[in-house]
Amino acid sequence: MAAGCGSLSQLSQIGAGTHSGPAANFTVTAPVTTLVIGGGASSITVIGSARDTIFVSQLPAYTKTPPTMSHRVSGTTLTLSYGCKAQLVCGVAYNILVPRGIAVTVSTRAGAVTLTALSGTVTARTYAGLITASDLRSPVAELTSDAGGIVATFSVAPASVHASTNVGSIAITVPGGVAYDVNTHTYVGSSTVTVEKNAASPHAITANSDLGSITISPG
Repeated sequence: MAAGCGSLSQLSQIGAGTHSGPAANFTVTAPVTTLVIGGGASSITVIGSARDTIFVSQLPAYTKTPPTMSHRVSGTTLTLSYGCKAQLVCGVAYNILVPRGIAVTVSTRAGAVTLTALSGTVTARTYAGLITASDLRSPVAELTSDAGGIVATFSVAPASVHASTNVGSIAITVPGGVAYDVNTHTYVGSSTVTVEKNAASPHAITANSDLGSITISPG
C-alpha cells in the first residue's frame, strides 16, 4: 500500500527544502482490463480515449528521499503504487491515459481525483480531496470522499451510482429523458433532485452526505 507523509498542496507553503520530479513516464502495452492506483498523498488524473495502450506519468515530490514508485501487471490488472521513508512531504502525482473501457479503481489519502471520458466500472476514494468525474459512460460508479466534494457528470445513463461524503457537497448530472431510482440523505444540508424519478427504474442513484448539499440534475 502506498504511503505518504503530507499533502502535495503543502509544497507551496513549505517552499525551500522540497523537491519535485523528475517525472517518470512509461507505456504499458500488455493487455490490461483493470487499473488500480494506491496513492498516499497525491493527485490522480485518469483520462480515457480510443488508445489501446496505457501511458503513465508519475511526478514525485518529497523533502528528503524520493518515493519508491512501482508498477506491476498481474493477469490483466495494472497496479500502481509507491512507498515513502519518514519525512515531512512525500507523494506522487499520477497522470494516466487509458483505453476508455477499462475498469478503474483509485484511492488517495490526500489529493484530488479527476476522471474523464471513462466507460468501464469506476471506483474512486479520497480521504481529503475533491473527486471530479466528467463525460462518464460507466455503467457503475462508486465515489467516496471523506472530506471533500464530488462532482460527477455522465454522458450515458448509468445503471448504478453511489456517491458519499462525510463533509462536502455532491453534484451529479445525468442525461435527461430517463427516469432514475433516486435515494438521497444528508444530515446537514439540502437535497435537490430535478431528474425524473421512478423507483422501478434500472438506473439507480444513491447519494449520502453527513454535512453538505446534494444536487442531482439532468444535463
